[in-house]
Amino acid sequence: MDNTHQTAINAALSQDWEKAILANKNILTENKNCIEALSRLAYAYIQIGESDKAKELYKKILILDHYNVIARKNLDKLNCLPKTSNSKPYKFQRETLHLSPSQFIEEPGKTKTITLINVAPVAVISKLHIGDIVKINPKKYTIEVRDQNNIFLGALPDDISFRIIRFLKAGNEYHICIKNIQKNTISVFIREIKRGKKYLCQPTFLPITVSYASSIPREIKRSDKENDNSEGEVNQEDSEE
Repeated sequence: MDNTHQTAINAALSQDWEKAILANKNILTENKNCIEALSRLAYAYIQIGESDKAKELYKKILILDHYNVIARKNLDKLNCLPKTSNSKPYKFQRETLHLSPSQFIEEPGKTKTITLINVAPVAVISKLHIGDIVKINPKKYTIEVRDQNNIFLGALPDDISFRIIRFLKAGNEYHICIKNIQKNTISVFIREIKRGKKYLCQPTFLPITVSYASSIPREIKRSDKENDNSEGEVNQEDSEE
């Protein structure tokens, strides 16, 4: 990988979008059909609120590569954004962890991936990104999940809400981020980061146990018994001979 590509990647990782735009434009002056640079440039435009420019770039990518899944997905998300009449373009809100291989590592009893219920409209979902940090808003019987602008995203299922509410009241603390996004689905990853004194030795999430059959199925037993009987008959015939 040459230095210009690495510069563009590093700028995106550090969220220096102006530098990322310049670096990717430099690449495109040498190779106007570089799909990687076009993709990075489109994403950088999204981050500074230039969604129309991003759309045009994604359309160009799809002309070059009709089956480019990322371009298709991002273009669909942009098309779902609400139309605004003001001159200031929409800018995706971001409070996102730099994704790392350890971001979604499961810890028995301390982490859980949960699919939200009563999710927000597609126009809201389309603004989210994997890794976005979100927050929980406990109510009397349920827990809402909201973004950093306090926009409602969905709610935790009732059984999970009931359990976590008890732990929150005892002083537990949690870190929540977006793990997966689809058209009408949001999954969040919840990690327990602090335990209150009341539940100091009790994990938030019950570990999943797998129960195995303690007995051999009847069909297998019957088959084995028939085989034993047939072998006995053969042995008896051999002895008679």
